[in-house]
Amino acid sequence: MKLKFLTLFAFVFSWCLTLSAQMVSVKGTVTDEGKVPLPGVSVLIKNTTRGVATDFDGKYEIKANRGDVLVFSYLGFVTQEKIIGGGNSLTINVLLVEEAEQLGEVVVTALGVNKQARSVGYATTKVATAEIERLNVINPVNALQGKVAGVAINTTGASGVTSSAGITIRGAKSLDKNNSPIFVIDGMIIQETLTDAIGGTDWGSQLKNLNPADYESITVLKGAAATALYGSRGANGAIVIVSKGGKFGKKGLGVEFSQSIEMANIYRSPMKLQNVYGAGHPRNGYEGGFLGDGSLGRSALSFGPKMEGQLINQHMPSGQQTPFVAHPDNWRALYQNPFNQTYNVAINGGGENSSFRLSYSYMDNNGAFKRNNFNRNTVAFKGLMKLNDIFSMEAGVNYAFSKAQNGANQGGWNWGNNLSMLSTLSTPRSFDMETYVNNYRDKETQALETETPWGTLRGYLHRRDLNLNQRNENSLLTNLTLRANIAPWLTASVKGNYNYYGISKMEKQYGEGAFYGPTKTGGYSRGGEVYGSYNFLGMLQSNNNKINIAGEEITLDAIVAAELYGNLESHSWSKSTKGGLVVPGLFAFSNSAETIIPSFGYTPANNKVFGVSGILNLGWRDQLFVEVTGRNDWLSSLTYPNYMIGGKNNYSVFYPSVNSSWVFTETFKMPDWFSFGKIRASWAEVGMGTGAYATSKGYGIFKQESQFDAQRNSVLVARPNLGTAWNNDLKPEIQRSIELGTDLRFFNERLNIDFAYYKTNTRNQILSVGAAIESGASTQLINAGNIQNQGIELQIEGTPIKTDNFRWTIGTNITKNKGKIIDLHPNVKEWRIWGQYDAGPEIWAYEGGDYGVLTTSYNSPYGASIYRFNNPDDANDPRNGKPVIDYYGGLGSPHPVQWYYYVTNNDKGIKDRIVLGKVEADFYLNINTSIAYKNFDLYALIDGRFGGNFHSNASVYATYAGALESTLQGRDAEHGGLPRVNYKGETVYDAVNLDAVFDEGAKAPLVNDPTKTIDVGGLTYREALDKGIIPMMATTHYERNMGWGSPNELHLQENTWLMLREISVGYRFDDEVCKKLGANYLRVGLTARNLGVLMSKLRDGLNPESISSNNPLTPMVLGGVPYSRTFSFNLTARF
Repeated sequence: MKLKFLTLFAFVFSWCLTLSAQMVSVKGTVTDEGKVPLPGVSVLIKNTTRGVATDFDGKYEIKANRGDVLVFSYLGFVTQEKIIGGGNSLTINVLLVEEAEQLGEVVVTALGVNKQARSVGYATTKVATAEIERLNVINPVNALQGKVAGVAINTTGASGVTSSAGITIRGAKSLDKNNSPIFVIDGMIIQETLTDAIGGTDWGSQLKNLNPADYESITVLKGAAATALYGSRGANGAIVIVSKGGKFGKKGLGVEFSQSIEMANIYRSPMKLQNVYGAGHPRNGYEGGFLGDGSLGRSALSFGPKMEGQLINQHMPSGQQTPFVAHPDNWRALYQNPFNQTYNVAINGGGENSSFRLSYSYMDNNGAFKRNNFNRNTVAFKGLMKLNDIFSMEAGVNYAFSKAQNGANQGGWNWGNNLSMLSTLSTPRSFDMETYVNNYRDKETQALETETPWGTLRGYLHRRDLNLNQRNENSLLTNLTLRANIAPWLTASVKGNYNYYGISKMEKQYGEGAFYGPTKTGGYSRGGEVYGSYNFLGMLQSNNNKINIAGEEITLDAIVAAELYGNLESHSWSKSTKGGLVVPGLFAFSNSAETIIPSFGYTPANNKVFGVSGILNLGWRDQLFVEVTGRNDWLSSLTYPNYMIGGKNNYSVFYPSVNSSWVFTETFKMPDWFSFGKIRASWAEVGMGTGAYATSKGYGIFKQESQFDAQRNSVLVARPNLGTAWNNDLKPEIQRSIELGTDLRFFNERLNIDFAYYKTNTRNQILSVGAAIESGASTQLINAGNIQNQGIELQIEGTPIKTDNFRWTIGTNITKNKGKIIDLHPNVKEWRIWGQYDAGPEIWAYEGGDYGVLTTSYNSPYGASIYRFNNPDDANDPRNGKPVIDYYGGLGSPHPVQWYYYVTNNDKGIKDRIVLGKVEADFYLNINTSIAYKNFDLYALIDGRFGGNFHSNASVYATYAGALESTLQGRDAEHGGLPRVNYKGETVYDAVNLDAVFDEGAKAPLVNDPTKTIDVGGLTYREALDKGIIPMMATTHYERNMGWGSPNELHLQENTWLMLREISVGYRFDDEVCKKLGANYLRVGLTARNLGVLMSKLRDGLNPESISSNNPLTPMVLGGVPYSRTFSFNLTARF
């Protein structure tokens, strides 16, 4: 017995010694491909529960045995395994690869649910955080430009730094509503607002108050299957933004700092301007020459003589003669080179059971328009805590205070604020604007000069340099989530969001006289608006369940959710001085010249939506996946009041969806070069409700505004909208969508192709149409229409070269969408989407036609179409299709008062609209490339749009003024002018050749005897010239035929262009350098945006980003946005 005991003791002792000898200390650092340390990475000994997590510097240390396998796992990265080799102390450094490059990518889907990308049966796109931070844009929409197939972004800049960008996903789907997708920020939904194409200032939406440096990820959900769980809010797609938070298991505190300094260079005017001819009228009797005393008339047009240095009086404040020369860059005096600086600092901390991130950001952005500024302060917090083994909690707060000043208002014929007008129509090309800008005001008294003819410019400069139009905003987004891990397979969560958005406005206006007087001029006003919304979501989620069907193991996940969201009433108030200020320049309500009557009101926008959702996910062998979802919404906006008997109450709406994906490369044995293949398909329905109280006659849209009673007490008085007739059967809009796609990857993912085809039909459009006269109302809401969008999305990415130290990737996105009006309504076959009397063409939708077409208008002289020649007896007549012209003018003189004008359909009494073009692009093309060499990285993006049309009112008035380079054609022999005898009897070459046909019965005067006319009906203009008629001066043609009142089709533009959108280069410092500086990570970068237009079909050199509205259905260019390149220096450090 004793021997056995000793033998056993010896064996155990030797085994312990052996075990002790095998135990080693393993340590190392875990980083991503950019060598950025990854905190919170799980390091687990395989087949055990023993493990650690990396600290903030990505470092770890663990005791293990030789031969053990360490498993490194981190959300969003491919899990790696490392075997522990020999030695007593080992260092194992691990580089984790993002799952976006591999097949295990995790994507954020609707309601914030994370899914493996291989199991998703619809198209999604995730934009990397690094790309967002590098751009330092105000609006998250701009960060997506050119990076996502299926997304069309319309960049605008007409209002300055706060200008919104328009965005649509897979086409516009509604005729009468906002077509922008929803933005989901940590569960809270924000809607991008639309701006008016004609008037007002675009101050941007609440999105501008978010700090892109706080984004963890941006995921674009495109189709109805992707957004079906958002129910009545998901019809236009969704942009899901997840904010950054801390990491569990991280020890100590970490600090992140980033800085961006951005400078812009304005390098070209909004349109190409001519610098040959200066001030003068086109038809003033001296044909653009000098007056008898050698001076020029008081003209702001540029139809005068050539600028050759002559000394003349040009009506400057000094009154002295100055050289008559061109000032090519005089427009620059209206702009400034923008400058933007942004600073971000964040603190990360936590432990095994908690984590947090607290950040602060400051932005100061000065735009291209002088005194146009936007600055923003944001504070964001996100914290996570494990309360115990069951419960955990997450909380987030995002607060921003922003101030915007002096946004531009360039809409419509806004003479006094439209910078393109000021630099073309209001001032000639010979005008020394810079000198005038410095002398338009008396230096001592501050009074404006009144002797020169530049009153429009003078008024603008006064407003720009002194007046203040300021808008302060407070934005607060909050969220709180409580989770319970009820069982390993069952999780419950409750989440609440609240959104507060407050706006405060202030205006100060100075008088134009001495010392900002006289008395009773100027003004002061204050006002504001408040909006609120909320969202509550409860979810029960079952994961990792396995069932056996016919001997096959099926994975099953299920989710049941309930959601309540809505808007609160919006409040507004305003107060302003009346009759001017008693003391000039003193801005106080007590300084009002007359008694002030303030106003207060609120718009009842209370609406609620309650929704219940169910999700069922099935998986087979990790290769075939099916997801079925259903959501039922109850919409308060489609309920009828009890007193409105007969209301159908179509407030309950069901939204089903099903999607499936098949990874066929797991099913069949494929060649080694075929890395991965997936086919996906989906079908879904989503919808859209209407505004609050739309179902209630007399309460469709109303405000309660304050008035004063006899005792001067403020009382609320309801202002109902009795002009909207009742519709007792209003239904929600319903969108049905199908999608087919494939994800193919070759040569170890060196070549990746993603293709999608989709078709959506949106029915029951809620439209406001004219009501029957006997109803006593002017409008009525109806359901009408079936809008179809179908298209393709193609993403190709290739990596031609990939080594340990060098990688080159190139890719392209191609998007093509075709919108069509399948039908409207039995009583409505056409629908005017947009139009205004003096703003050019209208936008219409016709049954069977394209979605959104530009048309002429017979109700406005500004929108008339050209009457064109048509020989009914000869289809091959070469005159067919040519514009018809006629003669206007007094006989007896060859002066340019005589001219030939385009005959319009209006002139012929033809009441029809001619389709000029469509607003939708034929397709979008983006090309991107990136190079990584050791610590250097380079990225470039080419962004392009092809097809579609818009109207340029800016070209109308610049042509009318003779300021455009294109107006040189025909003005002299060098520019193709035809011979003409002027009023002195001299032959000059300044007549224009019109490609037109004279109207039937037209007569024109002869050069040899201007008192006589000949019949030129049916002759071409060239044929009539050969018969000796007086030719038309080119200058008169531009001013009369191409300017105000001209057929708007003459200024229709093809919206085709290709732009070098972005180039960036960066360098990440080595660990040794970082250690010397006390940092864990240090990177510097240079980014250049909008470097130049590579190709453009826009005439007159028009800037493609001059569109005045972010609404894709109102493509108009009204004001001036100069070409501008931006260059930024970026620094990012982590400690």
